[in-house]
Amino acid sequence: MKKVLFVFSVLGISLTSFGQINKGQWLLGGTAGFESSKVGDIESTKSTTFTFSPNAGYFFINNLAGGLRVNVSSIKDEGEDAFTTVLFAPFARYYFLPAEQKVNIFADASYGFGSMKQGESESFNQFAFAAGPAVFLSPNTALEFALQYRSQGGDAYGGDDRLNSFGVNVGFQVHLGK
Repeated sequence: MKKVLFVFSVLGISLTSFGQINKGQWLLGGTAGFESSKVGDIESTKSTTFTFSPNAGYFFINNLAGGLRVNVSSIKDEGEDAFTTVLFAPFARYYFLPAEQKVNIFADASYGFGSMKQGESESFNQFAFAAGPAVFLSPNTALEFALQYRSQGGDAYGGDDRLNSFGVNVGFQVHLGK
């Protein structure tokens, strides 16, 4: 009987101790993503993008973190060589469910500036929105799946055009702190 009681106690504690999304916590991790996109109405400007985005953030209040993300992307335009972009973007992330949940829903928004090297280096800006579930594998680690919308513009896109894209991201976050 003592063993059964012990097992249920451990199980109950582990199920209620997930979600380190409280004020004073740190968020460290990143995502990897894939996108397919097109610039304007021109058929020949389709591209495929692979992105790696490490991030670091801090929970300023319960469920709300802010921080900095670095996006490194490899882009292959149809009929052209691949090129790389680097972007630095502050972000805000909000978790909608209580901290005790093993699966939580988050929304993430960012706006940043970067450079694109395709022959010569050109600047661009980007805003992005992502949302999806965060599955807490342990009290301090979460596996994330997100749908993302990104819009890029600036000198690298001729000034007036914007690259609008939808994609999927898979991420891993470590929640540290109290």
